[in-house]
Amino acid sequence: MAKNILVTGSSRGIGKAVATLASQKGYHVIVHGKTDSEALRATHQELAGSTKVFFDIADKAATHAAIAELTKQVGTIDVLVNNAGIARNFLKDIAELDDDKALEEYCTNVLGTLHCIQAVLPGMLSQKSGSVINIASIKGQYNLATVSTLTFAGTKASIISLTKALAKTYGDKGVRFNSVSPGYVETDQVNDWNDETFARISSGTILGRIAKPEEVAPLVLLLASDEASYITGSDFLVDGGYAIKGK
Repeated sequence: MAKNILVTGSSRGIGKAVATLASQKGYHVIVHGKTDSEALRATHQELAGSTKVFFDIADKAATHAAIAELTKQVGTIDVLVNNAGIARNFLKDIAELDDDKALEEYCTNVLGTLHCIQAVLPGMLSQKSGSVINIASIKGQYNLATVSTLTFAGTKASIISLTKALAKTYGDKGVRFNSVSPGYVETDQVNDWNDETFARISSGTILGRIAKPEEVAPLVLLLASDEASYITGSDFLVDGGYAIKGK
């Protein structure tokens, strides 16, 4: 019987790449979006046999209700990929900080991740197996944070930290927690870059380019699989060498 994998924020970008690869590997994929968007419907149609759900992960009650209903329909969620996230504050100076935007980032990126984990964890504990992969960011690394994404970086550092805390708590109960920290990836955010920004960031990697979402997905699926049965509590950089080049 195919394992159930829920990938939040899977209508585009890294989430869609993960969902697509999971489908190819024989998982029953649950694709997710905040709303029933055209992009989410398209992904659902592309992935034969997938299930579609939509809810705001920042809304605890809505998240728990939706996942409870989903579990009734398809059974226990065997793998959870917490990919959904937002970036709102883009700063040149700390004086520009917008508290409302910072709270929105925290509520979605950190609390939203926790809401989804809370909802799927009882089923995983009941069957004494499960894998949770949280998508963090190189901005969550202590030496790669920048003022430009100051509050976003804080949320991603939190995700790395909570991943380790949960791994320590539930590892002996059969549930593994890991995080993946992508570097710069060809997602919607890149569309806003000018040529100078694109060249600067690309040159900051050892490989001389930014990643495609499809280059992040294989690691996520490895961590989801039984082949990674001895891996928990770890964070994995997928950054083309950005962190060690010194940019």
